[in-house]
Amino acid sequence: MPFIIENFEYVVTAILAIIVVILVILLRYNVYLSKFFSNKKFKVNSKYEFEPLTGNKFFSLNIFNNNVNDTRIIGFGYIYKNHNIDYYKTYLKNNDLSEATKVIIPSRDCINSKIDAFNLKTIISDMNKGKRSVSHLKSFVSDSQGLTYKSNTRMVSKQLTYLLKLDYIESQAKKKEIRNKMRLEKQAVARQIRIDKVLKRKEKLEKLVLKIKSILPKRKKK
Repeated sequence: MPFIIENFEYVVTAILAIIVVILVILLRYNVYLSKFFSNKKFKVNSKYEFEPLTGNKFFSLNIFNNNVNDTRIIGFGYIYKNHNIDYYKTYLKNNDLSEATKVIIPSRDCINSKIDAFNLKTIISDMNKGKRSVSHLKSFVSDSQGLTYKSNTRMVSKQLTYLLKLDYIESQAKKKEIRNKMRLEKQAVARQIRIDKVLKRKEKLEKLVLKIKSILPKRKKK
């Protein structure tokens, strides 16, 4: 007791420190448990990828089952302007699975789907009707209970915007090339027309000279 009384301040400080450490451990454990039993079933990551060996460009869609139970999915892809772009059947086809196959993601596991960049860009371009910016694009996953989970896809939106702008620049360059080609062709046609006119005038003039010569009396040789 005398030791505690003499070192009371240090003892209280040590007790408080121990309490703080215990609270931090409990808080971290609580966060872990809340994540483990989270109601948000899926974590979806989507990004743009380029395969240097084949030159293929695609968007990868990684769907992680964040739930403690295995989950069956019935659809996934992107949502843009209130339209679902569903790649579920494409996933079945790419993996040689029949349409009757049930896709189940085990607990704490994931599936990955590769989506052709040109295909998605074409669909988005048609929906945009000439606009080159892509915004409010979301990825989605639907489970067998009919629940749909959505996630933002800023990286994909930025890449699609870049691809659409690149297409526009290439399209403008081609249009300029076509205009220049048509201009040169018109100039060539106009030049040929001028040459033809000159030749026709020359031909008429030669015919006129021959006609005059035929009319004039020929001089007799002495």
